[in-house]
Amino acid sequence: MRENKLFEALLDVIPFASYAADIDTYEVVYANKMMYEKMYAPREKACWKKIYGQEDVCSWCTISKFKQREKLYNSGKIESTFFDEATDKWFQVYDEIVRWPDGKTVKYTIAVDITEQKEIQASFIKTHTKLALQTRKLKSTYEKMEILATKDFLTGINNRGNFFTLGEKLWETELEEGLNIYVAMLDIDKFKSLNDNYGHKIGDKALLEFTKSVSIHLAKDDIFGRIGGEEFALIIVALCSDDVENRLETIRKDVASIVIENEQQEKIQFTVSIGLFEKENNIPLDKALECADEKLYEAKESGRNKIIFRNGTDGRK
Repeated sequence: MRENKLFEALLDVIPFASYAADIDTYEVVYANKMMYEKMYAPREKACWKKIYGQEDVCSWCTISKFKQREKLYNSGKIESTFFDEATDKWFQVYDEIVRWPDGKTVKYTIAVDITEQKEIQASFIKTHTKLALQTRKLKSTYEKMEILATKDFLTGINNRGNFFTLGEKLWETELEEGLNIYVAMLDIDKFKSLNDNYGHKIGDKALLEFTKSVSIHLAKDDIFGRIGGEEFALIIVALCSDDVENRLETIRKDVASIVIENEQQEKIQFTVSIGLFEKENNIPLDKALECADEKLYEAKESGRNKIIFRNGTDGRK
């Protein structure tokens, strides 16, 4: 038909591959020059063979979808994306049901090659994924470095540096009325003998069990750190000294009840001595720790396994 020729001539100038297939017979009634050059089997009639080299209706075909719609001739357009195995290319496809000049109802298709965009997208995703993995790795490394910089390598609590960093910040904080701040020095009794008699492995185990025992009784704002060797420090904010002493007494008793075993299944126990000091006036943290350390020394000298607060006569055991 002359009308068909004129219509097809107009469609031939579209800069994309396009074709039209009868929605009942699937016969290709039109293919522009660009599509004809890409045809898989030009002599075939059915679109799935002629255009795509398939043995049956293509899995991505939209004709059945159009037919299921209530208004066949006012059914809008369907946009889809598929990979053509025959050409190893990706296509963005725009389908529409139209009335051809000769009266046939056809599915008119424009196929835009988007292979390059897909490759760029895939490359971008790959790069983004690689960057995400690198970022995660860097974050993990940073977190590990931060732990190494702030935590004691054996016990996992604050190391000396981080204890002072956090402690000085809390020490200088203006507390609510009625609250006081205390610092305690804790030292495992006869730790050198423990190492000498049972080895460093048991010594390390004692440090770990001691740390766990203390940590159970820590409040949210408490700051606990390993100052060096078997020496530990604890900063506590409380309403009164009785509250602090009662908590430390619970810790002392819990530590004394710890039992660890060596390879010979010998049962090993140890104790802790504690010196406690309450913040006075504008005394700096390091000086307060020295004062608490003096009380700790008094506890050691007066029999160990006790708490000394204000003087040598108020130890608990």
